[in-house]
Amino acid sequence: MKIVVGTRGSELAVRQAEPLVSHLEAAGNVVEWRRFTTHGDRWLAGPLNKAVGTGFFTQELEEALASGAVDLLIHSFKDVALERPEGFVIACVPLREDPSDWLLLRRDAPDQPRIATSSERRLRFLRRAFPESGFTWIRGNVPTRVQRVREGLLRDQPLHATVLAAAGLRRLGLDLSDLEVRPLPYEQLLPAPAQGALLAETRRDRPDIIEALRDLHHPLTARCVGLERAVLAGIGGGCQQPLGAFAEPLPDGSIRLRAAFASETDIRYGTASGLADAALVARVVKDLGW
Repeated sequence: MKIVVGTRGSELAVRQAEPLVSHLEAAGNVVEWRRFTTHGDRWLAGPLNKAVGTGFFTQELEEALASGAVDLLIHSFKDVALERPEGFVIACVPLREDPSDWLLLRRDAPDQPRIATSSERRLRFLRRAFPESGFTWIRGNVPTRVQRVREGLLRDQPLHATVLAAAGLRRLGLDLSDLEVRPLPYEQLLPAPAQGALLAETRRDRPDIIEALRDLHHPLTARCVGLERAVLAGIGGGCQQPLGAFAEPLPDGSIRLRAAFASETDIRYGTASGLADAALVARVVKDLGW
């Protein structure tokens, strides 16, 4: 069958969708790509924050799927709004890539570097982890941000470092040998809910697409990501909330769910382990103060 796949137009969006497209093509399907420039891609005037709105990286794609202009969307799961349009269903959630954040530093960076980020979550946690450092906002795709660090200048001011998701850097396969790469421990910076995971979604009237992607669906990833997004929902948040959340399987088959919320004045933590998903989320949300 012919399947029209919609993604954002960035190199990363295309690269992370390629394994799913290859899987569909290997099964004999004919795949046509449609790449979209979203509102979030066009809006470069300042840092991302709650005032920008929700769905600013997905709205144009969702409209295309709803209208029938595309048959399948492949998203970075962390960019997807909690409320999904009527008639949309999950086609698959593949195995998750590394969900952590990496600090990329120039090798001549001072002890208190000037760090750029577009994320309120990263900014608030990093200000506490690196209180002597300076911070500024940055926009643009992953290669653009890496290049700004290499150039050492942003808006006529020195720039020494940025923080990016490990998943995107790994999927792009960028050569970072000229930079110092520091994976940030979860004790300093928990990932955004669903960071490192992908969501492939289609319309309810396309069970054939769901069947075609069944082999790529990873139930444990879907469960863990679902728990993280449930915490986000529990605090009434969107994707720009300063919330870190991470669910991971333990050897005994249970799940450990951790979360941290950085308010203007402090950081609140929540953690719980067990088998009952609803109880885990309720405990963590309560620990966070909601």
